[in-house]
Amino acid sequence: MDLFSELKKIIADTFAIDGDDVVADAHLQDDLGADSLAVVRLAETIGSHYGIEILAEDLLDVADVGEVVALVKSKIS
Repeated sequence: MDLFSELKKIIADTFAIDGDDVVADAHLQDDLGADSLAVVRLAETIGSHYGIEILAEDLLDVADVGEVVALVKSKIS
């Protein structure tokens, strides 16, 4: 499974939404309905899944799913 597909599943599970809604240009808050608590949970889930440090502040600075993928890719490379 590629990184986008893995993160798509993590995001859908964390936000309790349909995975079909998680597309690269979907905005975390506006399109996917994430509140600040959901973003914190997402940061923790991604961090533990990949063994990296992702802060909630890191995710609040990104606009969409594509930027989340790029952020995680930069941390695991």
